[in-house]
Amino acid sequence: MKEDLEHGYYEPLGAVGGAERFRPTERTHGAWGDFQHGAPPAALLTRALERGAGTADDGMRITRIAVDLLSAVPYTELRSRARVTRPGRQIQKVEAELLAEVRGRWRAVATAAAWRMAVTPTDVVERALERPIPGPDACAGDPDTPLLRWSGGYIDSIRARSIADPDDPARPRIHWVRTDHPIVSGEPPSPIGRLMSVVDTANGIGATLDPAAWTFMNTDLVVHLHRAPEPGWTGISARGSIGPDGIGMTAAEIYDERGPVGRSTQTLLVRPRG
Repeated sequence: MKEDLEHGYYEPLGAVGGAERFRPTERTHGAWGDFQHGAPPAALLTRALERGAGTADDGMRITRIAVDLLSAVPYTELRSRARVTRPGRQIQKVEAELLAEVRGRWRAVATAAAWRMAVTPTDVVERALERPIPGPDACAGDPDTPLLRWSGGYIDSIRARSIADPDDPARPRIHWVRTDHPIVSGEPPSPIGRLMSVVDTANGIGATLDPAAWTFMNTDLVVHLHRAPEPGWTGISARGSIGPDGIGMTAAEIYDERGPVGRSTQTLLVRPRG
């Protein structure tokens, strides 16, 4: 399928007061209710973090992104802004926020922080602890892809393939996920922007609860990247843990088509339906 750059998750609306303005499209619709899926806001914040860093040619790259969802992100105009909060030549921190008008006042509904670090050659000692997994081509003929059972405009906008875990068939299935839509209409996303457009699906991929009986919304998304991701499919091997007191977490190993690139975690608010 060809990439559709004209139809993104957000339409640009210009800028006001140092913030960029966006209108969400139907592709941001989530599965838990009448608000956005967590992936598009995470991707939009990533875009803001990259722009807030000022230049992509300074010999640094993003190594960690932490997204906090402060509330449900509504289907209304959003505004993003970012700034460097810890400058440096070796280590830099960038922070961003996503604002929406709530009861007549603009307030942050999601925030993100990224560490950027200067790169230097370490290929002679390169090592990844994550195990290898079957690639997207190995999953192409398998019709069972649990992620696609979820509903919402966001799920309709992505492509996904899955395969039983070769090490433990009782674990949630390994998924390869991608989207052919940009974060912002008309604007090709960066490789890390593409990854952040889909990695929030780890919660659904690693789910151990029946979503018809339970809700388990994530309040955050933290992604560590030991290698810069490459464009294409994103591999996700995830599993969820549920505590005895209504709190859970999802942990995932993240891949591109060349191999492992990092890990993600999400905190879950677990509640029975009804």
